[in-house]
Amino acid sequence: MMKMIEGLTSPHKYIYHYTRWANVILASRTLKFGMYTNTNDPKEAKDWRFDIGSNEGADVGLYDMPALAAWLSHEIKASTRLACFSLDTSPITGNHIDDIFNRGYCKPLMWAQYAARHTGACLVFDFSKLERLVQAQFSPGGLVFGGPMQYFDRKLFMNTRDKAPFTINLDFLERLGKEEYARAHLLTHYKRFFFEKMKDWRNECEFRWVVLEKGTSGDLFLKFEDSLVGILFGEDTDDSQIGELKEMTSDMSLEYMGLKWNNCSPWYDYRNPRYYIIATER
Repeated sequence: MMKMIEGLTSPHKYIYHYTRWANVILASRTLKFGMYTNTNDPKEAKDWRFDIGSNEGADVGLYDMPALAAWLSHEIKASTRLACFSLDTSPITGNHIDDIFNRGYCKPLMWAQYAARHTGACLVFDFSKLERLVQAQFSPGGLVFGGPMQYFDRKLFMNTRDKAPFTINLDFLERLGKEEYARAHLLTHYKRFFFEKMKDWRNECEFRWVVLEKGTSGDLFLKFEDSLVGILFGEDTDDSQIGELKEMTSDMSLEYMGLKWNNCSPWYDYRNPRYYIIATER
């Protein structure tokens, strides 16, 4: 029995990473936490615009609002790195026939967008093991936040409360100074900044870890160790690539499987003997 596919009853056991760069990831045995501004969501990639306000009558005319907004946007984003994954969704019943459409590795749009149009791979991780490694490797040098994305469509014209994340409070800025204010503003509003997208993204069922490390100039890399438990290959993953990735991971006791579409329906490539490697007990 394949544990990553059959008999699963919890939607929280595994977490999934779609990629066209599986060979790079598996050769280094690391996951990249890339720059926040390199995502494909304009909300995250573009500079944020901030208003300024005061509850205590500060003279807003003394401030260059565009410059202040550009400063805070840069302060929040420049030290932010993240890695993105997909989740299983309830119900997960243990019946792999019925559950396939709720599995995090069975998302055609994700295969198309992030795994090179079904030619890449989907890496399967043990969620709890990966979470412990993220905290152990990144918490000592920075702040680590993790969680599922929330999906909302927010209108341009919002009430005062909803506008708070994108409003610079001059009263606190003057008391704290720029550096402390930027940190306080981020810690207050990080969920809106990093864990919210429009509803159009909701079928990704995204979970992400965000690392805030002051002074970071490049990408961060997580050693995923034994948290990787399996690899799913796409409908059009080349046979030679499958063989290469299996050879690269032959010492890791992984499970392997391919997804194939039969007319409208995805299914597992059970008939292909190349996937049947007995994995050691974890």
